[in-house]
Amino acid sequence: MRPAKERMVLIFILTIISGATILCLIALITPGWNGHSVFSLAGLSAGLCILSIVLLFVCVMMAGIILSGIIVNERLPLIFISLLIITSIFMLAAFTSFFSSIHNYSYSLMVAAFTFTYLSSIIATYWLFGIRNINETLMISSKSPRPKLTILT
Repeated sequence: MRPAKERMVLIFILTIISGATILCLIALITPGWNGHSVFSLAGLSAGLCILSIVLLFVCVMMAGIILSGIIVNERLPLIFISLLIITSIFMLAAFTSFFSSIHNYSYSLMVAAFTFTYLSSIIATYWLFGIRNINETLMISSKSPRPKLTILT
């Protein structure tokens, strides 16, 4: 079982990623890309949007696996962080490759999804290298007694 502080950060990350996934899915299915659906556009934006939603689904599943502890692997959190950063890069490429205007609400939803994904990757990095390492250090130090120092005089 993970410590309460670590579980709270993981739940917060999972909530943000889930919100980003919903926004990205809405951006994909709505015709707010200058009056067209992203699927009717034969361009780079459509492929990058589809790839980013798939990666977001994978990130949500990985966050759930890490939170529930179904699979315990020391490299899984690092893979999760890397996948979040790669996903945010694909989202950034998706909405910068498309011409934006103020009437493109799908574009705005994709920008919001990118922002949430990027925010969750920053928080997840803090979790991986901050809270998680502190908890592991505390667990290691509490398992073995500290050696006694004897001073020879």
